[in-house]
Amino acid sequence: MRRKRLGAAALMILCLQLAVSGCSFNGGSAQNVVKKNNGGTETAKLIPTSNSKDYQTLRPMANDPMRGYINYGVSNRVDVDQMETGLMEMSKSVYKPDQYVFQSGQYLQESDINGMLYREGQEKNKSKGTPPGLNPPLGKGKTIVQKAQNSPKYLNYVLEQDYLKKAGNGKYELGGVSLAVSLNSVYTERIADSKGMLHPIVENLDIPAVKRWGLTKAQSVVQRVRSVRGLGNVPIFLTLYITSPPDSLVPGSFFAKTEIAAGSANIQKWDYLDQANVLFPSDTASSHYKADLDKFNRFKSDVQNYYPDFVGVIGKAYYENKNLSDLTININIKFFDDTEVLSFTNYVTSIVNTRFGFSRDVPVHIYITSGDVQEALIERTPDMNDPYVTIFHH
Repeated sequence: MRRKRLGAAALMILCLQLAVSGCSFNGGSAQNVVKKNNGGTETAKLIPTSNSKDYQTLRPMANDPMRGYINYGVSNRVDVDQMETGLMEMSKSVYKPDQYVFQSGQYLQESDINGMLYREGQEKNKSKGTPPGLNPPLGKGKTIVQKAQNSPKYLNYVLEQDYLKKAGNGKYELGGVSLAVSLNSVYTERIADSKGMLHPIVENLDIPAVKRWGLTKAQSVVQRVRSVRGLGNVPIFLTLYITSPPDSLVPGSFFAKTEIAAGSANIQKWDYLDQANVLFPSDTASSHYKADLDKFNRFKSDVQNYYPDFVGVIGKAYYENKNLSDLTININIKFFDDTEVLSFTNYVTSIVNTRFGFSRDVPVHIYITSGDVQEALIERTPDMNDPYVTIFHH
């Protein structure tokens, strides 16, 4: 699809940006050698970035065996996205983008992650010498389903990200690791009984209890990670994440973080995080963020005045320390031609300029779609005098 910015000056800037990024990409496509802590090396491509605040990325030339494996543990796509991008963003405070490059996790393998996800006692059914699982053992009950329901699993994944530095010999070597320990807010599983019949389990969990469990078990996760070859003596940035329900439109959130020195396997202290992703409208928004929900509803009403019966509007708000830090709004409407797209986009932009109730300090991203097709994007950030508008031509 082609994009067109409303405004000749901005179009010229866009052309210049494309030219610059094109040169950077060609210059950054050379192969690089990555030195691994086990003494071996691998060949990788360095993918540049046009923003100095973001990481350059090392992509292995060989297939990544762990690519996509997170989906077996984390069931909601919005949680996968939030964990991956959120962990990278928080890692910037530990591993500076001008000093480190990013690489997807290369050390924890399926067997390492599965070993942590097993229930305590489940490892007895695996190969001899397998360390104990970290999830709670089966509870009491007459059937395997009852035993599972009475003792839900809390841990669903451990995400690894690697941050590498350029060594003196021109090779890249591991400089630090970031981990996201992902915990369930809802325990879901399909359990096979003695006859092979599958029984679905869906259990809402006590969130404070899950968080306490995660804070306690994190020490065991660190010790398990330290036992993996290549990870015994590097700094670790560790975070704890609670997932959203499987059918949620907004992700869960990180609630704690800590740094562990190279060579140490001990957690000294936690820094607690106050983050929340909230859907507008929702019961959570009505109960805890009523003032912002009222602003959203006024905007929604203004937008729906255009075509009252054919416009759907939902919002996804991100809060940090109880303050609104980012707002994404999705507007879905049936269009019949490009002139309708242009007219409606101008209409929404005028609302943002004149009647939008949210502070200019809050970054806002408004996606306008027709069915599954993105038609336009309106963005406003604190450093903008006017919203930035993009029309997509198909």
